[in-house]
Amino acid sequence: MSDNNIPGFDLVDEPWLPCLMTEGSTRELGLRDVLLGAHLVRELSLDVPTQLPPVLRLLLAIVHRALRQPGTSGGPRSRQAWTHLWELAAPPRDPVSRYLDESRDSFQLFHPAAPFMQVAGLETTSGEAKTVAQLIPFAAKGNNAPLFSAARDDDPPSLTCGEAARWLLHVHAWDTAAIKTGAIGDSHVKGGKTTGNPVGPLGQLGVLIPAGRTLWHTLLFNLLVLGDETSPADDGPAWEAGPLSAQWQERHPRGVLDLYTWPGRRIRLVPEQTASGVRVRHAIVAAGDRIADITTLTRLEPHTAWRRSEAQENRRKRPRVYMPVRHQPGRQLWRGLGPILAQAQADRPGAEDQNRGPLVLEQLAGRAEQLQGEPIRLFGTGITYGNQFAVIEETYADIMPLPVAVLADRGGWEAAALDAVRAAEDAAKALANLTANLARAAGCDDGRLLNNRRGEARARLYAELDRRFRKWIAGLGETIGGSAEALSRWRNQVRERADQIASELIDTVPPKAVRGREVQLSRERSQLVNAARAEIWFNRALREARLTIAVAANPQAVSVLRADEEVPV
Repeated sequence: MSDNNIPGFDLVDEPWLPCLMTEGSTRELGLRDVLLGAHLVRELSLDVPTQLPPVLRLLLAIVHRALRQPGTSGGPRSRQAWTHLWELAAPPRDPVSRYLDESRDSFQLFHPAAPFMQVAGLETTSGEAKTVAQLIPFAAKGNNAPLFSAARDDDPPSLTCGEAARWLLHVHAWDTAAIKTGAIGDSHVKGGKTTGNPVGPLGQLGVLIPAGRTLWHTLLFNLLVLGDETSPADDGPAWEAGPLSAQWQERHPRGVLDLYTWPGRRIRLVPEQTASGVRVRHAIVAAGDRIADITTLTRLEPHTAWRRSEAQENRRKRPRVYMPVRHQPGRQLWRGLGPILAQAQADRPGAEDQNRGPLVLEQLAGRAEQLQGEPIRLFGTGITYGNQFAVIEETYADIMPLPVAVLADRGGWEAAALDAVRAAEDAAKALANLTANLARAAGCDDGRLLNNRRGEARARLYAELDRRFRKWIAGLGETIGGSAEALSRWRNQVRERADQIASELIDTVPPKAVRGREVQLSRERSQLVNAARAEIWFNRALREARLTIAVAANPQAVSVLRADEEVPV
């Protein structure tokens, strides 16, 4: 199926990473040009959003190793060293070029003995290689043929070398779970298969990546100051650990560089010489290394938020067990701001350290003085799996502004951002209940239908607020009047949009909803529900929610709000 005379593909200097340049053009660059010219690259322009995290982590691993000092696994090792990099106009050429030259053999896509992130000569127990559709989660494969897909196993998609390299990184990071083809040399194979495979390491996270004005700023935002806890002396990227074999293991990552380049699968790309050049149409994907315990990575994995799990504490008989916070499909990134800004939330009464924010944002918050006025965008991505994690149901991608003032624990900006999200949640809940009560008043008792109505009302309000919230949060830190004034303006926007939607809903109810009916709340209790009462309850819920937020921010505001917002019954 492959040709022994296939020319090599050098990821260091061959173009394979699509980049949007600062002057507006799009080019494909190799590792050297991407890293040395990162200040001229606005952002990576990849095939799908989920390719960004593994590609960026590859670049970060290279930069860390290029900056290492004798006796360390990588740099920078101090805040001063990071500050020196920040003050440079461009990436440091000599150390990066030197590392790439020294490691050039490790970045050969079709190296005969140690192909990049692959196993040389990997063979399946069946002797077959499947199509590259197994690398691309959206392509047809086997009996899984997406609607309108023209590709089939007997006519598989054809990938260029650059495309194959990008999807190679993607499958290591995000591959589905369950049964994998057995590989010759893997002692875990039974009946030609391996079972119990987890999803790729990023598939267990809600990935959060801060991005800047250029790729160089993005790299620096994500370039951790390494210490012995995050990167001990034996830490290093996968390509420095020696050639991969078919044999895999369940283990703990040695450090952050090992984690960034985790070989989550054993893979071999099968190149072919065609009239259009070298193409990859087949590949072998077998079981790879498994992370022994995801809960031990709380202070190692920097690109996800964490939430305390009492269920896992009981199961593992350990105190303070944290699980990664994964993104929820259909939910805007800003609505999950609480775990992201865990520093601010931890100071709230009763919070009890329930959340831990991403380590990368924690380090950025400590550099607020240096980054003042620097635009930061937070990119969130993730994958939702179905059918026992064996198929990909949805991919998640969203991006939102995150000003430095919100990250830093000062001036009340981070608390204002959290309270703003809460104000939207409270309004959405009140609107959802209004919708359900109007439906009840009209005669609906179908629980499923009522829940659907609630969901539609929430979604409508969030859609109305989405653009407004992004614009509002982008201005935090620069608002005249401070955080209290900014929060007040946001709450007014929320109330205005919720009132408008509520008015439309009430104006369109049928006559029988105006009259209403007795609704059985329990065996002993029933209550008249009509449009007027539903509106009263809606207004009361909004008023009480605003009072709750106001008390937390400023106890003196309570009497004013009560006087201004009392709703006559």
